[in-house]
Amino acid sequence: MWQLLESLQNTLQNTGFVTWVREADTVLAYPTILAAHTFGMAFLVGLSAVIALRILGFAPGLPLAPLERFFPLIWVGFWVNAVSGVVLLSLTPADFLTNTTFYIKMLGVAGAVASVRLLRTSVFAHPASLDIKPVPMKGKILAGTALTSWAVAVVGGRLTAYSALVERSSAVAVVILTVVLVAGYKAARRLGLSIKAARQARATASTGS
Repeated sequence: MWQLLESLQNTLQNTGFVTWVREADTVLAYPTILAAHTFGMAFLVGLSAVIALRILGFAPGLPLAPLERFFPLIWVGFWVNAVSGVVLLSLTPADFLTNTTFYIKMLGVAGAVASVRLLRTSVFAHPASLDIKPVPMKGKILAGTALTSWAVAVVGGRLTAYSALVERSSAVAVVILTVVLVAGYKAARRLGLSIKAARQARATASTGS
């Protein structure tokens, strides 16, 4: 297996384009490929996360139907990411293809892309009724799956550059931080609802008097 990967790496690294990307002293080579991968990720993850969060109930005042316009940009980001990702992988394929975290990242990407595709076909199938009827539970499950999968993909992608010890420690830290953020959000939401209820009670009392 290792010999096969070494052979693949040697073959890819000796191609003219990969050699140019790796060794050329110009911003148009490796820095541009890396920047394209970053921008593609921003469009792909960022815009699909906005849609998923809105479906889950965040920013309820924001109309849901117009968000369908983001899907073409999401798929542009996907293909930019796919092409630039293949180029980055070809620079050191053995390093990535022998890294368990890389496969976890790719599973996260696959799960997120599948969830986003299903979101469009299920939730946005009837745009005229999107902001009239509540989003079905299936849509909320898909939105939650998309967000979770993107979190796995993004964290996994970052951790591929570090040692196994850092990967394990960072994974634990991500879980702890996620729990803290969710708990903080719920506490803030409850506090906001309590303040709103208190204001309504005072307004009712002042109107009655």
